[in-house]
Amino acid sequence: MNEQIIYTTNATGAIASIHSFEQSNLRQCNVDSLNSAVQVGDKYLFVAQAKKALINVYDISGLQKRESVEQRLPLPEIVSCLEVVPNSTDIGTNDNIPYLLLASTPSGKVYVWEVSSGILLSVKPMAHYQAITKIKSILGGKYIVTAGKDSRLMIWQTTDFVSSEEPRPVAILHDHTLAVTDFVVSTTYGDYLSSSGTKLYTASQDATVRCYELNTLATQMPIGKKLDSNDANLLQPKLLVTFTLPYAVATLSLDQADRALYIGTSKGCFNLPLFYQLPGNRIVNLTQSISEKLTSKGKVFSLTELLPGQDEHQKPQDLFAIGQILMNKISDLDVKCSQLSLDGSQLVIGDATGKISIIEIFSKQILRTISPATTQQDSVGSVTNLLISTQYKESSHIELFNGSKSDSGKTQKLPALQRAIFDNKKEGTLHDIWNQFKSPAFETVAPLEDFETYLDNMKNQESVFLTESNRDSNSINTVTANTENNTNASENSSKDKEIQELKNNVQSLTDAYKELREMHEKLLTENETQLQKDST
Repeated sequence: MNEQIIYTTNATGAIASIHSFEQSNLRQCNVDSLNSAVQVGDKYLFVAQAKKALINVYDISGLQKRESVEQRLPLPEIVSCLEVVPNSTDIGTNDNIPYLLLASTPSGKVYVWEVSSGILLSVKPMAHYQAITKIKSILGGKYIVTAGKDSRLMIWQTTDFVSSEEPRPVAILHDHTLAVTDFVVSTTYGDYLSSSGTKLYTASQDATVRCYELNTLATQMPIGKKLDSNDANLLQPKLLVTFTLPYAVATLSLDQADRALYIGTSKGCFNLPLFYQLPGNRIVNLTQSISEKLTSKGKVFSLTELLPGQDEHQKPQDLFAIGQILMNKISDLDVKCSQLSLDGSQLVIGDATGKISIIEIFSKQILRTISPATTQQDSVGSVTNLLISTQYKESSHIELFNGSKSDSGKTQKLPALQRAIFDNKKEGTLHDIWNQFKSPAFETVAPLEDFETYLDNMKNQESVFLTESNRDSNSINTVTANTENNTNASENSSKDKEIQELKNNVQSLTDAYKELREMHEKLLTENETQLQKDST
């Protein structure tokens, strides 16, 4: 398994690896807006082009990875942000094709397409008063979160975008005073694997980071229910804590276990521990929910950079008593994008110069710097998109059951995206869906919940390997017979060399023993002569 980095700048794009020096450029890739690239499954990459109503589709799947554009999807107008909603189930579907494709325009409009058919399901004009900065599907595609330059963040139901003519957000967050630049959603869960622990972190140019609790939104809002005025307070996410910084916040990265929040600014990247440690083995959960009777605005903390050599003046307990939190500075780069590695030990940062820096969080050392391989004399611009995904090592493309070659090299073209909204009011209206059914392949993950099925899978695996070993027994014997002759000849020559070396060693030892014996006899004779002289 490997972790690959997909990043774009204003003038180029590339695919690199965290643990190796492999790198390939994406041709004809010009991007000037953040969050304008999205990875679709493990095969496709959608990139919205700058100043063009066009999406470039790249094939980034393993050995079939290509630098050239695989397909171009024309659009009704220029878009700035992209997001896909995956299929709720992979049974009978192609996991490389998502369910929905969402795109936003600089004017705040949202387009929704069904990718498998290309039909335009809905268009939401004026979803935001200004340009949308980020779109993200959360909670398994049940909800969609949009952030904009109008300082608002909206949460929508996915079903409303598909079935409703006038979709309305189920929650609107307007606590920020300037543009919302980024947001992240926690992947941890509460008690009994419920969504009570789901938290939403937002960042803005007003130099604040806010944390909201989404438990009421995720658990008490039925799918397809219309928002009433009586439910407004119930569905509104609860603000838990507000962090204030001395700089405007550009990007956020959340640890997989919600242990720390990495805040990227123009003055560097900072590490905010969400479980804050105080003297006396005390640990404070900064995002812990508080009673609504105390305050409706949540807690407020001021973040202060931990300076080296200032331990006497920066005591965590005294600062915490007055509402200040110490945070470590990881890097001095002008951060535009940031992502965490799979194990959370490395932070990948895209800066304003178009370079990617891989930093070890514990030591704060830059392990490696990745630059776009381009011959252009002008600057490549700042990093606009940064994606990290796991890449598994492909096998020899031979399926275990039938021994046929894999069909992963076959490229499936996506349907063109329509410009007119699909009319679903007409009775009996049908549309075609493009789908590619895969050949039956070996299931690598055994269903542990069904022990009998697990045993059957183990038997199938054993029978496959036994069949393969019997099938290739003749070729193995032939190769073995040829190699045995070569092995015997090489062994004989090596034995002769060893015998000759041993003979030489024995001869040298014999000569040395003779010299030593002669010296001993000479000394013995001289000693006897001296004793005779002394006696006389």
